[in-house]
Amino acid sequence: MFEADPPSIQGNDPVVLTASFIKNIDVHFLPAGGQVPPRRFELANLTLHPAYGSYGILRRIVDSEPKDYYKTLWSKSAEVPIWIGSCKFDQPFDYILQAFSETKFGGARVTRGVLEALVTLADVVGLIGKGELSARMSTEEVGSVPIAISKDRPIIEAIRKMVSHNIRRLFVEKEQGKFISDRTLIDYMFSPHRLGVARDHPELWIDETIEKLGTKTPARCRTGSLDEAAKLMGSAPDDCLMTDEWRVISRWDLVVKPWRAGRLEAVEQA
Repeated sequence: MFEADPPSIQGNDPVVLTASFIKNIDVHFLPAGGQVPPRRFELANLTLHPAYGSYGILRRIVDSEPKDYYKTLWSKSAEVPIWIGSCKFDQPFDYILQAFSETKFGGARVTRGVLEALVTLADVVGLIGKGELSARMSTEEVGSVPIAISKDRPIIEAIRKMVSHNIRRLFVEKEQGKFISDRTLIDYMFSPHRLGVARDHPELWIDETIEKLGTKTPARCRTGSLDEAAKLMGSAPDDCLMTDEWRVISRWDLVVKPWRAGRLEAVEQA
């Protein structure tokens, strides 16, 4: 259930390199190599390890002045980590789910001696889709109302909205369920053309409206079983589902919400 080993990002690597890996190899997270020590989250009895993802980069952009955008691109990746939980290979599976729940990120670092692997929400959704786990709830119980934004709003407004609401998708008003995501933003901002703009005119790097971005369309699923919904979830990091009742179903909804409710269970194999 583990992801294939993605490249490890060093703390001294520039943000622009980290974003390039995220953009081009389509991973959920990149592990952090050295230089950034782990932290203890005593309240949840978790050791947190740094990793790199779209959210950390967007958060740094929100905190930067437009005139400094190019400097931000070449700042150290050690300044933009996200913090994911960890557990040992022989600990109960619930430790991984607890890490997801407590850190609010869909990733956890699993260790076995000197070996390490990343487990993500996508891995767990895959187990539900294969019938090895069952999320005994309905889409009506876990679905979320889409958060929308007009296509004529500035890109920086979309970034701020994602960061402030701790979400990774915004649905475009009057666009029949189409959405932009953290990956949409990374793809646009770190394209060769936009990087050239950042170099020559930093303040204009993201000085465009949302209509300049590409959009995605969620897969439609019938209102009903989460186990059936899990089979429809795509493989891209920002994929999601939309129900007949226009409720969004994310991997978080498929895994963490049932687990918190005590309704994510292993299925006994015949």
